[in-house]
Amino acid sequence: MKKYLFAIMAVMLALVSCTDSQFLDENMGNVSELSSSNEINALIEQARWGDGQAFVKLADCYRDGKGVKQDFVGMLTMLAQADEYGGISKVEDYLKAMPEGSNFKLIFDAVENYEKKNVEEATATFEQLIAKGSPDGYAVQGIITMERGDTLEGVRLIEQAATSGSSFAELLLCIPDWRGATDPDLDKLAALSDKIPFVNTILGKMYAGYEDEKLMDEPLAAHYFLKADEKACLGKRGARWLLYYHRSGGQLQLSERDIQRLQKLAGEEPVEEQAPMPCNDEALEAAVSQVLQESMTDRDCKTGAVYVVETQTGSLKAKVSLMRKGNSFVPYQDTYTEEQSNMLCGPTYLALLSSGRFTSDAMIDTECGIYKDVRDHNWYRGGYGVLTLEQALGYRSQVAFTKAKEKVFGNDQAAYNQKISSYLGSNPNHALGVLTFYNAVANGGRMVQLQTEGDDVIVLNDQIAAPEHIAALQQGLQRAVSRGLFRKAGRHYTDVAACGRTFWADKKTRRMELCGYFPADKPMYTIMVVLEKSGIPASAGVMCGPIMASTIDILVDSYNLRPLLVREYEEPDEVIEVVDTVVVG
Repeated sequence: MKKYLFAIMAVMLALVSCTDSQFLDENMGNVSELSSSNEINALIEQARWGDGQAFVKLADCYRDGKGVKQDFVGMLTMLAQADEYGGISKVEDYLKAMPEGSNFKLIFDAVENYEKKNVEEATATFEQLIAKGSPDGYAVQGIITMERGDTLEGVRLIEQAATSGSSFAELLLCIPDWRGATDPDLDKLAALSDKIPFVNTILGKMYAGYEDEKLMDEPLAAHYFLKADEKACLGKRGARWLLYYHRSGGQLQLSERDIQRLQKLAGEEPVEEQAPMPCNDEALEAAVSQVLQESMTDRDCKTGAVYVVETQTGSLKAKVSLMRKGNSFVPYQDTYTEEQSNMLCGPTYLALLSSGRFTSDAMIDTECGIYKDVRDHNWYRGGYGVLTLEQALGYRSQVAFTKAKEKVFGNDQAAYNQKISSYLGSNPNHALGVLTFYNAVANGGRMVQLQTEGDDVIVLNDQIAAPEHIAALQQGLQRAVSRGLFRKAGRHYTDVAACGRTFWADKKTRRMELCGYFPADKPMYTIMVVLEKSGIPASAGVMCGPIMASTIDILVDSYNLRPLLVREYEEPDEVIEVVDTVVVG
């Protein structure tokens, strides 16, 4: 079965491993007494707080048509929710306990017989369903028919079921990849979202970018996840995403009670409002660690790190590096190093300026976002076209930098590597090497050694590049936040300068890095954020940006910096693109 089909039918197809374990009768609920919409709404409200038994009773209601229309998808949805929130120990137990001879019980009996290769029994059961006029029975028969290789007949049966009133069949007809399509029928799904609450969960995950980064649209994801929440169809993953979106500045009208409820749904412990923490490094590190853990959980990251440096002295005020194991976190030493095949835009920017062949306003044609074996993150949308070098920095255009690099260095990769190494210093740790570089940029070109102990400032290089080139890069980094891909790192009370990248660390892992400093005009602190995860979405701007912004807030409140930073906030210029998602080149 295809991936989205599993999302709907995982419960049903799990019957392959059915057991004879006992099911408690009290879990079935007294659905005969649930006949009014008020009673159903009360159950939904209970379920929205993660009450597993409420989900079981709602499944009963959809199964028996008590207080709601009898609905196969509704029952499956509530069963999946009950399973996630501890209302039942095994879905199979519930299915075995359904009334014998009922339509839904016959459907599962047919599937179980088919999975056990009891073809005659499965056929006989389907004949019973057809005799009873069950549209959902036709839909399931269509699925099995397609699985056996007769696609045309299978589709005909599903379409017949949809015409006869099966919401399950309607859903099957517009699920992405159900019949080999490459794109979902978003219009059809949206049209079903009011009729079938579970569709809102599907659309929320799509627009959150869980399956395809091309579809990422966070306001739409929030819209559909909230609709799913209204009908008690929001699971832990959706609740975590809504909390992430809210915490990163998303426009959600959430009350304190809503936040508490979403925290409960997400499996979080409610967090009470805290007074500003004392000005000490241990407290700073603890606060940063909490932000990192929440973000790693929200975005399903396996490792993460945050480094905070006092810009002028190089003193490491916080160094948090974690690996997620289940619901817990353990210390992790991020020592990732790589060959300089994936371009560091900041050092490359300086190298291009220092060559004398480029200025920050030099124009570069990125064409359609594809050049040789290099692709910009938005190539599937036609690329950026012509960009200035400064814009290429803000939009992280690999095509632009590759073309410019070739014009200066030709095919001499060794010369390029040597030039870049001259900016990065001698620190063998990749993340700290990048951090040292951007801290030097924040210092106007003065590179200092990062250290956790000692009061003496150790200067590694008085001036890593010409002051005018450093100034040009500083301006580009500030505009990368105010106008480019890294807006989520910005704060309304101070200017932030930053740049990042998203790339393949290995065949399965995406690595996201974001490094920047604030205030942009008189830097006090430099921050590096690193995340690694499998799957998509993976975006330095979208995922690392909020962590940097939260870290800035922590620093400002911890060290009472706000009086020094308050300024009039100006709306940023129009942004060409705000998604920096890695793609396979």
